[in-house]
Amino acid sequence: MKLPRIALCLALIPALAQSAPLSKEHKILFFGKDDRVLEKPERAPWRSVGQLETRSRTICTGTLVAPDVVLTAGHCFVDEKGRFDPATSFTVGLWGDEYTALSRIKEVQVDKAFLKGLIRKRDGLYIPPRIAPRDFAFVRLATPLGNSQGTVPVFSGDAQALKTLLSRQNWTITQGGYPVDDQRHLRAHHGCKATALRGDGRLTHRCDTLEGNSGSPIFIIDAKGQATIVAVQSSAPPAARRKLEDNMSVSAPVFQKALQAFIAKSAKK
Repeated sequence: MKLPRIALCLALIPALAQSAPLSKEHKILFFGKDDRVLEKPERAPWRSVGQLETRSRTICTGTLVAPDVVLTAGHCFVDEKGRFDPATSFTVGLWGDEYTALSRIKEVQVDKAFLKGLIRKRDGLYIPPRIAPRDFAFVRLATPLGNSQGTVPVFSGDAQALKTLLSRQNWTITQGGYPVDDQRHLRAHHGCKATALRGDGRLTHRCDTLEGNSGSPIFIIDAKGQATIVAVQSSAPPAARRKLEDNMSVSAPVFQKALQAFIAKSAKK
């Protein structure tokens, strides 16, 4: 993801057969050094975090938040020409060439205002700031993997309540997903810092993320080890602007009501 001053340009990542080496630009995107660690997806909340793949073989990260519902980022389902790129599969427990379970996709819901507000230019697809807080999506699975893998609760309070919670946690968060340099293993950054909750609902942070982490969960983990999703990863600035800008996620108060409506629709079927 690239974040120029005016708009965010989509840089979607195709699935790779092997890990990709870190480029100089990737290394600059880390906050001083790479603080990510391998996290085997066999315990909560990591067993609920998986990898989404689209028809064009773009990969993103998502999290089970209901037995058959995955939370992720909206831009994961738009190709470079601005066309809708539906998800085809969601895989949990991915570790090298092995995985725990896989489901095909029944439905993807991306915010309509987000899709309508995208700007198409010759050099790519841009997300103007006015719609950037709408960069979230919900995916319905054909197989309810959450029944076996578990689900992660999503913060249900408003923005002020989230600020209070972040303050109580000293603005310490955890992020994890399947990044471009190692698409076969889950990597997490524990104890990274959220830096601001913007008025438009976006949460800035300094967790080490790369492409492929789009849609990954931003957790607050309490003293008992219980995780709650407080945001989903959206974007990072270009390497040239790393010292000026933090990474960007969309906080739970922005999408919580829409998510609950999507989950409830599933329950009625």
